[in-house]
This record gives sequence, structure tokens and C-alpha cells, in this order.
Amino acid sequence: MINRSTFSDIDIEIKKSINEILDKLKENNINDYVLFLADGEYVGDYESSSPQLSPYCIDYRIDGYKDQTRLEFLSEFMSQYYSFKDGLQSTDDNQYRMNLELMVYTHIWESKPFLKKLYRIAHLLNGEEYDWKIQIPDMGKHDFIRCHIRQIFKDLGFDIWKVIKNGFHTSLRNAFAHSEYSFDTMNNHNRINLYNYGGANWELETISFDDWSNRFVYSSILSFHFLEIIYERRTNIIRELGTDTFQIKHPKKNGELRLVEIKYRENGDGFSFKR
Repeated sequence: MINRSTFSDIDIEIKKSINEILDKLKENNINDYVLFLADGEYVGDYESSSPQLSPYCIDYRIDGYKDQTRLEFLSEFMSQYYSFKDGLQSTDDNQYRMNLELMVYTHIWESKPFLKKLYRIAHLLNGEEYDWKIQIPDMGKHDFIRCHIRQIFKDLGFDIWKVIKNGFHTSLRNAFAHSEYSFDTMNNHNRINLYNYGGANWELETISFDDWSNRFVYSSILSFHFLEIIYERRTNIIRELGTDTFQIKHPKKNGELRLVEIKYRENGDGFSFKR
């Protein structure tokens, strides 16, 4: 269960933390900010199929297509169950809804497009070059999220690390992904038992329904607003920066970086290299 006031506070906290890192990236390096919004990506198929094509592409939309179904479902789900309609002041502990939440939660923290964006902005803020070719492990996402995303934000002093900490827990993700859980309402426990517990000091054996609701809300709102705010900034980039043409650092095939110009067109929401 989570009440309306707590949900609203978390919503405000998350939007503030996302805008904080985007504003800081823009302040630090406009070129990196634009490249981040322009979805630069290494596409290995281009390198092997045609020597003339650069594998370092902008406006890479495949990740968006991969995540589109998940995000459409998430938007509909949150509208249906977390809009606090008809004056409701809190959610209940409806097990049908919570089972759906377990699926949503797992999909959020397994989404490679979502994790790539978090990783890229964390490392750009850390003073590193834009990572065009991110390798997200199919196994071991715990260390990837905790060490290569959350810890970077924490070391830099950005509040979004707390948002990730309040949402992500690998014990939950693993238990839900492998059906190693059950709801326990005997003796008013009102908890989720996790059967992947191995006794490590960072693992969870159980989680109360209230604590689960808190982690779910942190995760779902972060996933939704992070991508929503990035999209809003992208589509408003001309008004925000006063031009439709920008410079980015673009790798040659030998890895050397050079400055090139790209252009954003509002009609069709697209970035392209300026000829």
C-alpha cells in the first residue's frame, strides 16, 4: 500500500533528480548534451555490411521501438492503478495488481535501452567521452546497475542515486523473473517471501507489501519520467538552445574523434548529419 501524498512526494523527488542531471550535463558540455538527446549508437552491422557506412550513428530508434510496448503498458497501468481516482487516498494490497507489478518491475530493470541511457549520462557527468558501444550483460545486471550507474551518481553527489537505491534490488528482480516468490498473508504478515534468498548480507528474504509498493513506485516513476523528460527536451531542443544545428564529437572508424555538425528537424522529430 502507498498513500497519495507519498506517491506525490516521490513523483516530485524523481522529476527533480532527473532534471538535475540533465541540466548539469547541459551546463558541463552542450555537445555531449545534444549527442545524448540525439541517441548516438554504434551499429556493428553497418561496419560489416558496407565499408562506406559509419557504424557510429545518430538518431538510433531501434532502442525506442524495443521499449515502446513496455512503456505503453506502463503508462496505461499507472493511469489505471495509481491515478487515485474518485478521491482515493491510498492503494490497497490487491494481489492481482501486485502480480502485475512484479512483471512491470522486472521489465524495467531488464530494459537495456533504459539502462544504456542511465549509464551514458552517468559516465558523461563523470567527465568521460560518450560511450557509443555499451555492452550490458545478460547476466550480472546487479553489478552493472549498482557499480557502473548508481555508484557513479553517488560519487558525483547527484540525488538520482538515492532514487535508484530506493527502487532497484536484485533479489526482487531475480525472484520475480524466476517465479521464486509467494504472497504471505498468514498471521497478518502481508509480505512477499523470496525463495532465491541465499543468506548474503545484501539479499532479501522477505519484503512487506508496503515496502514493495515503495520500491515499485520509485522504479516505475523513474522509468517513466526519465524517458518522458528526455523526449520533451529533445523535441524542444531548438527552443531551448536557439538553433537547429549543433556540433558533436563523432568517432572515425579508427576511433579518433572529430567535430561534426548535426541538424534537428521538428517535422518527424529527427537528427541527421549536416551535409
